[in-house]
Amino acid sequence: MKLFKKLAVQVHARAEAMANQFENKEALSLSYIREYERVVAKAKVKLARVETEVRRLEKEAARLEAQTALWVERARRVHATDESKALACVKRMQQHQASLDQILRELEETKRLKQKMAQDVDQVLAKLADLKRKHRLLAGRQSCAEAAAVLQDGEVFMADGADDLFARWEADVTAQELHAQSTDFETDPLSEAFDVAEQQAQLRNTLAEILASSEKQEASDE
Repeated sequence: MKLFKKLAVQVHARAEAMANQFENKEALSLSYIREYERVVAKAKVKLARVETEVRRLEKEAARLEAQTALWVERARRVHATDESKALACVKRMQQHQASLDQILRELEETKRLKQKMAQDVDQVLAKLADLKRKHRLLAGRQSCAEAAAVLQDGEVFMADGADDLFARWEADVTAQELHAQSTDFETDPLSEAFDVAEQQAQLRNTLAEILASSEKQEASDE
């Protein structure tokens, strides 16, 4: 049984490794970022509702506080002439005061909730900003690495192809040069006959000049 569990763990680990190898990390990171953006959007909507509730409670507290003060002032004005009406004013004042106390408790609790939600939103925003920063950085590095790899592969391929091309070109040019040289040196019997005769004539002229010079030298010696 342990062997089967160990085998299952190994297979799962290999599967995760293969999945990690072929996963599109840039797309996954974007999906995480989009999810964080949705969370932030929802949190901001809820925070806005809480802020609206805080303003409503503050407005209601101000109204009840004004009503409480009003009924206190009315009780003071009429207590000397109409005690029963003064007591009714006191009772109304107490009702407003009780409502005011309840509103103030709700307001305090709502403000604490607002502060906590604002802190949570700030934390998520900070996390979102960090994710976006990492995404831009790693996406840029990956693009540069991929571009470098493509260029390197292209350079190797192009270099090999260019070398082969120039080698073939040089071989063709060399063959053409050799063919031209062999054509230049093709034998022409008629031309060779004239060349030999002309060379013989030049040699005879040179010999005649040598002999004439020798005779002049001998005559001068005598």
